[in-house]
Amino acid sequence: MAKLQAGDRVGYAAKFLRDTGQFTGAAPLRRGTYLGEYDGAPNMGCVKWDDQEARIAEGAGQFAEPDYCDYVRENGELVGLKAIAKVNSARFSCNDL
Repeated sequence: MAKLQAGDRVGYAAKFLRDTGQFTGAAPLRRGTYLGEYDGAPNMGCVKWDDQEARIAEGAGQFAEPDYCDYVRENGELVGLKAIAKVNSARFSCNDL
């Protein structure tokens, strides 16, 4: 797996989507910018998703908590590094089928 660099465009990895049964819907189409590894866990990364503000405005789930929204705006969302891949990489390639 190629190491992600801050600023890379990312989406969910095809294998992650297959393993979780997500063949349609929002997850396969979700894109964002990789911000870097999370200091607290080497297998986690921070992503600023393109739809971040829309999800915050919706206020569902964890986005109902103002402190969480502030954290996400400043730091991005935590995502398992195995779940994401650089857009157009081999790990990502099957997402747009």
